[in-house]
Amino acid sequence: MVVFTCNNCGECLQKPKVAKHFQFHSRCTPIFLTCVDCHKDFRGDEYVKHTKCITENERYGGKGFQLKASANKGERKQQEWINVVQNLLNSSTDLSAPERNILNTLSRHENIPRKKAKFLNFIRSVFGNRVNMTVIESLWTKMEESFKESTPNNQLSENDSNPKNGKAEQPEDNVSENQNNENAVKENGNSAKHNESEKEGKKKKSKKRALQTTETQDVEEEEENEKMIKKRLKTDLKETIDKIDKSQEEETTKFSWKNTIIEIVSTKGEMSMKKLRKKVIARYMEHSNNSNSEKATLKFDKKIKKVSEISINDEKVTLT
Repeated sequence: MVVFTCNNCGECLQKPKVAKHFQFHSRCTPIFLTCVDCHKDFRGDEYVKHTKCITENERYGGKGFQLKASANKGERKQQEWINVVQNLLNSSTDLSAPERNILNTLSRHENIPRKKAKFLNFIRSVFGNRVNMTVIESLWTKMEESFKESTPNNQLSENDSNPKNGKAEQPEDNVSENQNNENAVKENGNSAKHNESEKEGKKKKSKKRALQTTETQDVEEEEENEKMIKKRLKTDLKETIDKIDKSQEEETTKFSWKNTIIEIVSTKGEMSMKKLRKKVIARYMEHSNNSNSEKATLKFDKKIKKVSEISINDEKVTLT
């Protein structure tokens, strides 16, 4: 991964962390960076295009050092894939605004996966769940098409340079046919091993495809689970709000034992406890549509003790 040094404060920064550094450190602006490996200076947004730098072997390998093509094959493919992002930003005219914003962010990363399932997981880890999957699917298609357009010549040159894919083996086969029986047996053994290795390679490819399919299915299942959870939360929230509203309505229309007792006693001046209880309970039953008179009687006996505006003498109730 490319690493820079901030020439304002001297802090070492990996490429994905450069933007945040200058966002939260205003004293370091304007942007002025130096690559740790190649010592090149970059001002402003120039560092975004610096996606690859010299390796340690190239740096310390001495004069005339040459990196083996086989050792650099995977790195070259990854670099071509990263270049797709920059090529789309520079040349494509059919990018939407969200797609262009996502590509601008991806251009700061060097570990962009080349497989679709891993690419989707990478997008979620970078942007979270706020991205539109329709936009991501469209962007993946454009990146894949751009990558295919830029690689046919490279693939052709690799096939031409590899003698095992062409007819370069024919002279060796002719020589082996002229050798003794022992060499012929060895050749047959080697061909058998070659066939076995091809079978193993096919099995590994099929396993990889199965894993990719499984990963895609897992991603879809996670999305469905998230939708279900959100739906349940909305339903539970609505039910809770309805219960609160209902309880508030009940409180506003709650039966007042105290006011009813004082009102009835004030109209009569003085009355027996038995009559008062009968009238108050009748009003309560009418108000609450409650058919349980025993519970209403118990409530009346508890409530009347708390009414300080009345006095009770010999089962007679009067206002104080």
